[in-house]
Amino acid sequence: MSKKPRFNIEKADSKMFNSIKDINQHVTVLENSIEIEEKARLYESLEYPIKLQKTLDDHGTYWIAEHPDLPGCITHGGSREEALSNLDDAKKGWIYTALSHGMSIPDPGTKSEIEDCSGRILLRVPKELHYKLIQKAREMTLVLTKNCYFLFQPG
Repeated sequence: MSKKPRFNIEKADSKMFNSIKDINQHVTVLENSIEIEEKARLYESLEYPIKLQKTLDDHGTYWIAEHPDLPGCITHGGSREEALSNLDDAKKGWIYTALSHGMSIPDPGTKSEIEDCSGRILLRVPKELHYKLIQKAREMTLVLTKNCYFLFQPG
């Protein structure tokens, strides 16, 4: 059984690559399942954050587990342990599929850090500053929280 390349660049117009000395240095294609599996094992060993939630609905009580950093990598189980075991399998499948399709795999901790933020903060300020913020909000016909929101915006 011969190894078939995924892409045939022999028919490509090489003039478009004139500025590139070696085309292969810019093209990384996983051509066989062994290479994909080796790279997948490296990603599988990374510690991706886990979001675990107990859910009760018409179908009963169960657990939902997901890796927020891997979009769509979500599963469930009747217990925490089952959901986490299923998530481990889902992670392996997600990574293998992404690599097979040439997709990039995000590093752990990129999305979940933002998702962990509720959007609420409690901020203590001196009474004088509090009063000035209220006055400024009234001038702008805004509620205090909206005024603070605009003050925190960059630019």
